[in-house]
Amino acid sequence: MNETDMPTDYTDPAPDPHIPVPATSVDNFGNVTDLTPGIETAFAPLSEVERQGTSPGDDGREIWEPVRPAPCAPDMPRGASAMWVYRDADGQPLCARFRKDDGAGGKVVLPLTYGRRIWTDNRSNRRDATGWHWKQGAKPLPLYGLDQLAAFGDAPVLLVEGEKTADAAGRLFSDFVVMTSQGGSKAAANNDWSPLAGRSVTIWPDNDDAGQSWADDVIRLLREAGAGITRKVELPTGLPPGWDLADDLPFDMTQGGDVPDMEILRPLLDKAPLAAPNVEMPHGYYMNRFGLNFMPEATGDLPPSPVWIAAPFDVVAETNDGTGQAWGLLIRWEDRDHRPHQWAIPKKLVHGEGKEIAGELEDAGLNCSISATRHLRQFIASVKTRTRLRCVDRAGWHATSSGPAFILPGGVTMGSGARAVVFQSTRAAIGQEFATAGTLAEWQREVAAYAVGNSRLALFLSAAFAGPLLDISGEQSGGIHLVGKSQSGKSTSAYIAGSVWGRGDRDGQIRAWRGTANGLEGVASETSDTVLILDEMGQADSREVGDIIYMLANNTGKMRAGRSGNARTRKTWRVFFLSTGEVTLAAKMGEAGKRTMAGQEVRLVNISADAGAGMGAFENLHDMESGGALSDHLRVASRTWYGTASRAFLSRLAQDRGNDAEGLLEAIKTIRARFDDAFLPDGADGQVRSVSARFSLIAAGGELAAGYGVLPWQGGEAFRAAGACFQSWLAERGGAGASEDQQAIEQVRAFIEEHGESRFTNLSRDTEGEMVANENIRTNYRAGFKRRVGTPEGDQWQYLLLPEMFRKEVCKGLDAKRAARALCDAGYLLPDPSGRRMSQSVRIPDVGRSRVYVVSSAIMGDDDA
Repeated sequence: MNETDMPTDYTDPAPDPHIPVPATSVDNFGNVTDLTPGIETAFAPLSEVERQGTSPGDDGREIWEPVRPAPCAPDMPRGASAMWVYRDADGQPLCARFRKDDGAGGKVVLPLTYGRRIWTDNRSNRRDATGWHWKQGAKPLPLYGLDQLAAFGDAPVLLVEGEKTADAAGRLFSDFVVMTSQGGSKAAANNDWSPLAGRSVTIWPDNDDAGQSWADDVIRLLREAGAGITRKVELPTGLPPGWDLADDLPFDMTQGGDVPDMEILRPLLDKAPLAAPNVEMPHGYYMNRFGLNFMPEATGDLPPSPVWIAAPFDVVAETNDGTGQAWGLLIRWEDRDHRPHQWAIPKKLVHGEGKEIAGELEDAGLNCSISATRHLRQFIASVKTRTRLRCVDRAGWHATSSGPAFILPGGVTMGSGARAVVFQSTRAAIGQEFATAGTLAEWQREVAAYAVGNSRLALFLSAAFAGPLLDISGEQSGGIHLVGKSQSGKSTSAYIAGSVWGRGDRDGQIRAWRGTANGLEGVASETSDTVLILDEMGQADSREVGDIIYMLANNTGKMRAGRSGNARTRKTWRVFFLSTGEVTLAAKMGEAGKRTMAGQEVRLVNISADAGAGMGAFENLHDMESGGALSDHLRVASRTWYGTASRAFLSRLAQDRGNDAEGLLEAIKTIRARFDDAFLPDGADGQVRSVSARFSLIAAGGELAAGYGVLPWQGGEAFRAAGACFQSWLAERGGAGASEDQQAIEQVRAFIEEHGESRFTNLSRDTEGEMVANENIRTNYRAGFKRRVGTPEGDQWQYLLLPEMFRKEVCKGLDAKRAARALCDAGYLLPDPSGRRMSQSVRIPDVGRSRVYVVSSAIMGDDDA
């Protein structure tokens, strides 16, 4: 009979002191400490909150952090009639489920999961306990029987519904590994079916509609997981509703007990028919151990010869974008070195160049016939599958009906929605930049540990984890540019950041700035929600670099027309980009005679590579002989151990987002708010706040990675590094005001520095005290006048700028009104005494009264200028 699915009307009852369950505390080093026994819940249905394992924030709501595997197995709760412990392939406990009978023929099955729980009990006391709790674990949930699956690697698998049924079936069919899923008949999709990849599986459903529906769901999920031959038992008539393998057969079916149950049950298992095949092969095509073949129709007396098309591959699913567009075919194969590959082939390619598809497959290790490319294209166009997957052309986060999914180029997908979505591209060999090498522990020891105490290294490493937070936090793309002289450690910072996601070198995650804007569109789309690293801005095209910054930060490529004139679909992305170079963005654009806009300087923030310790980007050498020695070590390490950190980080992040998106967002907001409180000046301009938001997101990325155990740092390291670099940027910028205002002050100052003698007519007073011009000196291209006036601090020059010259030349490229206001607010421009106008009415010799902008020589930084 079916186990009761989780009820939804759960309320937290009073504590039950009669249920002794061991509670333990596990520290960051795996040490286990006993705590006071007891779990403050009783037998009752679970609410949706409990079922999902939510993790509210620090505002009095519950925090739930499940741990797998657990350090010990639970004791059976008092009053439970049965308990089943779920174990991993090594036999370690993952979770448990227990059954409580109500005495009236009913029952409820509840989960036990090990983890840390912080909650407010019925007496309003805040509690914090690490141990076994009556809570659901994080999705995807493990299958029951993983330890047996690992122990008997060649045995066929029998899937049934419910743990009690699984144990009974295991006693009946000892030559099978018997397994089941968690959560009841409607929750098959919440389980992780990937361990059954390649295994032969038979499904024995319960005798009711719910059982048949569960079996059909499992068949679909097994196909998506890459299981081998799948069969489904056909139940005979005469079984009572809800019958399963834990029940006796009906009396009349065994002829009054004369026929043993196994004589009836075993043939049902052995003769179970194949589940409806996923793939419907086109006429004439077949797959054997040599690969895909085509048998032509006979045309004469001689029998036709088969045409070999390609080496063996698996057809997994047909794909489309969810709106009926972008159809494709997902296939998987192994190359000759037994490395797995997959490609969602856009079906539009079958009508393109004849050898394009075969060439891509050959490049990715699938041997294809040179003379049979037409047959290959026809097969891709004609083959049909029962399984459908949604395809996307952008990496990163995607929402699915099963929850969030994070997808990397090359097919690696994480999150509860991982089985529902696939990356589709016109290239088969994609995602090599996101490869892995070595273990996470090796990367932590040889790369990440050396960033401690080095603010620039820690900033770039933390920024590498900030990309996946953009979508969660609703932030736009943006970047950091590390600028400094050669051999200062700036490229080393980029390499270690790249090692988070793949090979930290120029043949991996590090891209060159010399690419075009069009080329970077594709790269940005492939690195969406990750990190895009561009090295050596000096190699960029000075005419394009400013537009590239806007394009990357605006999350979308250019609008283009197709052959028919209709607009093509634009590429989109969200990306955190890191840049290095010996020149700033302003200097690079200046090579083409262009000026940076404030928006560009906010979207790509300059940080000096000089950390101020006399060692370039380094502050802590970690017992290395020199900065050069540390740099050499990190460069080698970044291309030796890489890619594992992002997988570990995404695994936890996707789990948290799927189980408690609100709690995750609150945790990120808390870190960012602390950052602003610590480092953002009061009254800061909106541009400064935007930059602070980027640095606070970097801090959040690093702190989350450290909290997940991915970065081997103490808490606060990423926070301090981001804060130090933000303060460095603020100091270089000259304050927390608007960038346009500072730019206006600098531009007016530069004009006076260059033309203060040649374009300003010197005014002086005659013997009668009247202001007169020096008639012996002619002023060409006059911009205004200058005069010397007395002030409490002594004599001072004033520059009287003519209004038209001020607007058209002095403030060229600026908003003249805003520039005047900025000068006034800074104390450099003297407004009309009435305060209503920025200009003054001044009597000018030979001109009469005229309105001029009066600028003090204090703008030069020296009152005696």
